[in-house]
Amino acid sequence: MLLNESNVLNANIHNLKLKVRRSWLTKKESDINIYENCYAFGVQSVAGKILTFHIMTDYGMLRSRVPISELFFKEPKIDIPSDFKQLWDCFSENVSVIEYSYLAEKRCQVILKDKSMIWATYLFTVDWFSNPYSDEPTDYKCGHILESDDGYLLCQPNNRIYWKDSNWVTKDFPIVPKDFKVDVELKCVESSSDRWVSQDSSSFYYDINEIK
Repeated sequence: MLLNESNVLNANIHNLKLKVRRSWLTKKESDINIYENCYAFGVQSVAGKILTFHIMTDYGMLRSRVPISELFFKEPKIDIPSDFKQLWDCFSENVSVIEYSYLAEKRCQVILKDKSMIWATYLFTVDWFSNPYSDEPTDYKCGHILESDDGYLLCQPNNRIYWKDSNWVTKDFPIVPKDFKVDVELKCVESSSDRWVSQDSSSFYYDINEIK
């Protein structure tokens, strides 16, 4: 289900009932193990920065630009560094958010920087557009927002996730995973248009003819 159309800088998300680390709000090291209740209701993407969220606390403070690394579904017994939670900085202020119905609540394993693997559950997907990285096929990446079993949030690209589905994903990889390669082009169907011409008429069902 589409959460909102492509937007710039900010995007709505379905409300997430979370906990925010108080030390991010107070900038006090002594508050690092204290957590406040909040709802996250939107994301903000700034190029070259970590993905951030708009939140409302249960005492009425609205806070913007709270990093994904400071938000949790439950107080974590095990936490990981921010650069493990989100592998790549945001590519652009041009951001869209979608919750893919097919992936809704699907389980997955995420490969972290140190090659350890953790379990997580799909929430929604952040995708960027109109920037040099997203427009280059070999560099394109979206960010799947996941809830880890330890309670923290993740933003991970396709190639760091192994998806699980007991009804469909029943086979082992047919080849070594590293043998799968990135896309090198995004095809254009009109690239050979100099060979073809449409009929010059007002007909709704016009013909397309090859140029002799």
